Formats: sequence, C-alpha cells, structure tokens
Amino acid sequence: MIKTIQLSKFNGNPCENLYGNICYITKDKFKDVINLYNKVNHSMENKSWLKSRDISYLEDVLDNGGFIVGCYIEDNLVASALCEAPRGEYKDMLFEIGVSNDDIDTTYISGFVMVDPIYRGNALHRILLETRIDLSIERDMRNIVTVVNSQNIFSLNTILSLGFELKLEKQNEIGSIRYVLHKNLDNLRSKSIEITA
Repeated sequence: MIKTIQLSKFNGNPCENLYGNICYITKDKFKDVINLYNKVNHSMENKSWLKSRDISYLEDVLDNGGFIVGCYIEDNLVASALCEAPRGEYKDMLFEIGVSNDDIDTTYISGFVMVDPIYRGNALHRILLETRIDLSIERDMRNIVTVVNSQNIFSLNTILSLGFELKLEKQNEIGSIRYVLHKNLDNLRSKSIEITA
C-alpha cells in the first residue's frame, strides 16, 4: 500500500468514514482494472475519452518498467491510472514536443485514468496524478507526459493545476482533438547540498 485517503462523497452525496487505499496494481489484479474500465466506459457519453486496454497491454506496462496505481475501497477498485515507458506513437509524440533522445528513458507516459462514477467528486483523478508524479520522481524520471481529449475539461483542468504545460494539439484517427501536456520533474526532486569546511 502507498497511502490511505479519506473520501467525502459517495454517489454524489456527502459521507463520513469512507477510506480508500492507494496501492500498486499487480498482475493478479488486472481483472479489477478491466472491470473498472467496463463500468466507466458504460457510464461515459463520449466513448473517445478513454481507450480500451487489455490484459496483455497492462502486462507490457509492468514488464517494460512502468507501473499501475489504484484506489481500493475494501476489495473494490474504484480508480486507477498508469505510467508507462514511451514506445510507438507515444515515443514519436515525445520527439514532436522536443523531448531529446537522451531523455526518452527518463520519461513516463501517464494515462488510462478511470474513476468509478459512484466515487466521482473525491478528487481521485488528482490524487492518482499526484501519486504518479511522486512515484516517477522516486524512480528518477525527469519528465511525465499525458494526453487528454480537448473536450474533457475536468481532466484538463486537473492536469493543468498540477503544473503540466500544453505542448501539442493532435487529431487522432477518429477526428478527436487531443492535448499533449508535459511536466518536467527536475525541480521537484529534493536536492541535498553538501557543505564542506
């Protein structure tokens, strides 16, 4: 477990004594991620905001140095997100926004963010993004990049509020405009200064 958080809303109504555990998602919990995706996707009006990821994709994330985090309330996964090593179109996108070849290995692509509709309003998107930033720093990453649909204003505002900068606007294969946002992590690392006499 990474940390415990207190939630204040359930199904849009104020509540007390509701706690969630932020933890790493391991391969034995991938079905929880797929089930959450199905629930979130079913509730979304705009299906283009969230791409599907299968178990094989999730395995590749972990096998290639990435990680997946989630929030569990008891045994129920209510939110999740991932950071993955850039490859394919994501790697090309990094070059487009000016990330150097030397920095590719110290950059994570952050995404696949889902929150169960019953638990929206608890800032879980923000909490999971803050967690991914912290964990990326712990892993000596220098950059974190995320992509969001231009119409997903709530997610966009959360990302911008955490210091990400809009770097690129791209149209995907179905015509949706997606924003590519970047955050440099160098200035967030705690720096120790050695003083010699």
